[in-house]
Amino acid sequence: MADALRVLVTEPFGPRHLHQLQRAAGANARVLQVSASTATDELERLLSDADVVIGEPAPALLAKSPSVRWVQMTWAGTDYYTRSTTPFPTGVRLTNVAGTAFGHIISQYVVGQILALAQNLPTYVRQQERSVWLGAGPVFSLEDARVLIFGAGDIGTCTAKRLSGFDCRCVGVCRNTSEPRPHFERLVTLEEAEAELAAADVVVNCLPNTVQTEHWLNGQRLHLMKQGAILVNVGRGNFIDCMALAKVLAKGRLRGAALDVTDPEPLPQGHPLWSEPRCVVTPHKSGASFGMCTRTEELICEVCCDNLHRFVAGQELTHVVI
Repeated sequence: MADALRVLVTEPFGPRHLHQLQRAAGANARVLQVSASTATDELERLLSDADVVIGEPAPALLAKSPSVRWVQMTWAGTDYYTRSTTPFPTGVRLTNVAGTAFGHIISQYVVGQILALAQNLPTYVRQQERSVWLGAGPVFSLEDARVLIFGAGDIGTCTAKRLSGFDCRCVGVCRNTSEPRPHFERLVTLEEAEAELAAADVVVNCLPNTVQTEHWLNGQRLHLMKQGAILVNVGRGNFIDCMALAKVLAKGRLRGAALDVTDPEPLPQGHPLWSEPRCVVTPHKSGASFGMCTRTEELICEVCCDNLHRFVAGQELTHVVI
């Protein structure tokens, strides 16, 4: 490239990772990092002078940045741009880190929540706060349990891999069922998944936000789930009708639910799921990254560096969304 590449980094990469990004962009490139406290007008000015953005600036700001040619997200989900009311700029490439960076840590969250609910640990935590010594009732073994996993990509596959260590039988829900995927006993489409609910001891959602997945798990389908089943959502909150879930949990139909994502997000004050003893709500932190999980930071940086190498060399990018 005749002119020096201008790379604007809006995420809190540490010094070592910034050095790696600089090397990937080339010695003549200008890699500039901004902080989360950067004023909007200053960020707008910097975006107007950038070729590449690593991070997730607001869609409205990107729309006013004609020099930007490529946005490399540090997230797996892309609906921030692809389902925004502000159209993503025409001709600008969009890539993410899906399929690489988050499967290892989100799958650990999923397994942890399943085990906690199976062994009544949330109940015991609440009892300890009140100095109560009392059995919480029957527990649930994962051995030979049937697990229905919506999404058979990186997160879903990592989850199936970890659960296979407990001798679970995993069924994956995905668009392409023609090729077997490791750690899944079999694959079904979203249209076929409803028939699987009644036999599933555990249901896990890892799907992104699409028109087809919005409120897929509604009141009717929640009532199709197996009595005493466990539900975990780490995909997008609107996969589940949360008000319908609250009613189902209140009836005692499900053993419990763990929600790292909700609809709306966060849940408003007074929402029945906040006080539902069978529900564990966490603040969208299963995909721990910057400042929370060093391994995730490494994986994100690897994708960004590889794509920077490719961009400079004029090669096809990976993890392409648009």
